[in-house]
Amino acid sequence: MKKLIFSVMALSLAIVPGVCEARPASSDSITVEQAVRLTLENHPLVQQAGYGVAAADARVGASRSPYYPDISLTGAYELLEPVPEIDFPGLGSFKLYPANNYDVHLGLRQTLYDFGKISTGVQLAESARRSAADYVDVVKSNLAYQTIAAFDAILILHRSIVVLDEQIEALKQHLAVSVKKIEAGTATDFDSLTTEVRIAAARNDRIDAARSLETQEIIFRQLTGLPSDSPVTPKGAIDARPVRLNPDSVLAAAKRQRPELVALRDAEKTAAVQARLASLGDRPSLSLNVTSGFKNGYIPDLNEWKANVAAGVLLMVPLFNGHRTRHQEEETDANIRSARARTADVERQVGSEVGQAIAGVKSSLEKIENSAVQVAQAEAALAQAQAQYDAGVATNLDLLDVQTALSGAKLIRLRAIYEYMVSMNALDKATGRKIW
Repeated sequence: MKKLIFSVMALSLAIVPGVCEARPASSDSITVEQAVRLTLENHPLVQQAGYGVAAADARVGASRSPYYPDISLTGAYELLEPVPEIDFPGLGSFKLYPANNYDVHLGLRQTLYDFGKISTGVQLAESARRSAADYVDVVKSNLAYQTIAAFDAILILHRSIVVLDEQIEALKQHLAVSVKKIEAGTATDFDSLTTEVRIAAARNDRIDAARSLETQEIIFRQLTGLPSDSPVTPKGAIDARPVRLNPDSVLAAAKRQRPELVALRDAEKTAAVQARLASLGDRPSLSLNVTSGFKNGYIPDLNEWKANVAAGVLLMVPLFNGHRTRHQEEETDANIRSARARTADVERQVGSEVGQAIAGVKSSLEKIENSAVQVAQAEAALAQAQAQYDAGVATNLDLLDVQTALSGAKLIRLRAIYEYMVSMNALDKATGRKIW
């Protein structure tokens, strides 16, 4: 039993709890599907990742803004003193400009051609948006499988506590029989003392199991957003059905749909777009500039406001930028190589995880088969021991040993089933199977 408890506790260390505020509508029994749905709907990490997608959408929109004209309204006032004057004999004096200068105009600037800088920037923003969506899938996958792991642990611990309670109850009955025999003088204190020691050991195991159950329930509530005082009543079957696993096809599925690999491949595409954008850093650009408004200062009446228009085409050809473009290209090329190396590393990790999960499934299925035989043998042995005990040819301790062996066999079988559930959970996670 202690091995089963330690296994469950080790699993709890792999689960990252989050703080959730949402509250489900009911505290009735909950299925694993409902638990996963609660986690994905309420967990702050999912909400945070969703906001990241919203921000990426906004950046995509911002990257498209250069396609539209840049329009601005400008108003200026300038005081110039002293105002120079020119005297013409017989005509009087003329000011060269007014002392109070006003200028109000509407300006428009539109990029006409930039050799693909704007379109490449849009592609970069869209690629970043895909990466943000990939991150949402990664977060959901991790949280979903953490929820399943906690759910399975709670199921197994509930069943283990039932087995331990049955064992403790049987020991109490044996203790009562021993006490009666001692009072009748047909048995010694050794029988009762031995039984009491076994009861104490079984109770310790139950305390450990109850503590592990409480820990898993706390993790489960944090993941799903259940209130801290809400009872956790998982609803599900504890079974292990044989599965056929082809390592090659399983690995191919993992490489195709594992969310981390999907995100890394999209990151490679983003790095490639960044490289294209960097290569356009020293390309010329052609833009149209138009301004129209009202200002004073025109001859002959310097103080009269007059409409005016200015229009032109601006061609900018970068000649030297301190080797910035070349260094940016070197940087983006290194980023591409780094992204590819990271993808290759994760592919190896995924292959290792798939192989370990398949081995775990096969091993746990063999253990389940062996434990089923152990339980059947222990049950048969108990029937024989009970018959011998009733016939007076077996002692109370003999029967007690057989009953303890049966409880141990049941716990071993539960541990094997739990290992199978953990291995299948690990296999689903390793292959990237979506469970939501």
